[in-house]
Amino acid sequence: MDGRDLVEADAVRSFAVFAEHLNFTRAAAALHISQPSLHVKIAKLAGALGVALYEREGRVLRLTAEGRRVAAFAADSRRRVDDFLADLHDARPALTVAAGRGAFRWVVADALRDVLRGGRRLHVVTANRDEAMAAVLSGTADVAVVGFDAPGPGVEVRPVASYPQVLVVPREHPLAARDAVTLSDMDGLDLVLPPADRPHRRALDRALLAAGAAVRVPAEADGWDLLVHFAGLGLGATVVNGCVEPPDGLVAVPVADLPAVGYWAAWRPARRERVADLVERLAA
Repeated sequence: MDGRDLVEADAVRSFAVFAEHLNFTRAAAALHISQPSLHVKIAKLAGALGVALYEREGRVLRLTAEGRRVAAFAADSRRRVDDFLADLHDARPALTVAAGRGAFRWVVADALRDVLRGGRRLHVVTANRDEAMAAVLSGTADVAVVGFDAPGPGVEVRPVASYPQVLVVPREHPLAARDAVTLSDMDGLDLVLPPADRPHRRALDRALLAAGAAVRVPAEADGWDLLVHFAGLGLGATVVNGCVEPPDGLVAVPVADLPAVGYWAAWRPARRERVADLVERLAA
């Protein structure tokens, strides 16, 4: 059996399941075969293709670059079968959307509601930026919605939203009555911020440093909902996207010298026709 025979056989289907789990025991259970059988299938596939499909880092298994390409091909093949069966029975296949909590709640909620009302079935996956893009690139998600920096190579993208950044403060705060504030106005403030490894936090740290504004960070929170929740508790002000609705007692004031935050829909070219209607709705 040559490489083409294996690519057209169930070895690819087995590898797709393995790529989802990255664990031989769980993948074999999902496939209802023994673990040694799965090892043999993947070893034969790797040998026939002449590439390593995964590597081991300590006790963790990771796909190689070639393994990610094979996994994406396998996922696309499974999707095409799903699409064919759905068309055969006059049903529209479900679409998988990966995005962060804030994007689902404040950026794409209306679009997804309209898609569902139109009869399209959706499967949503809550994921950070890196996880969402990995899901698209591996074929386990049809569309990712990500913010701040535009997605990199390997995907097609379309802008879906853009929001100013706002400072959220108590209604009685001296800055609350302003039409807009600047970064220098934040000097000395207590600011609830995202963790240091988040794109939003890195961008804010750079901007505050450039403006010479020193702030105190009484709390770190991951997600717009927790940032404004902690601000509502009185821990400090916070900076979020303008799409976020502040809790009662807080007001949002635009930050004049911070750039607007963009959001993009990203998908692999192989999924272009499949996701066209969803992307149109997101962009609207």
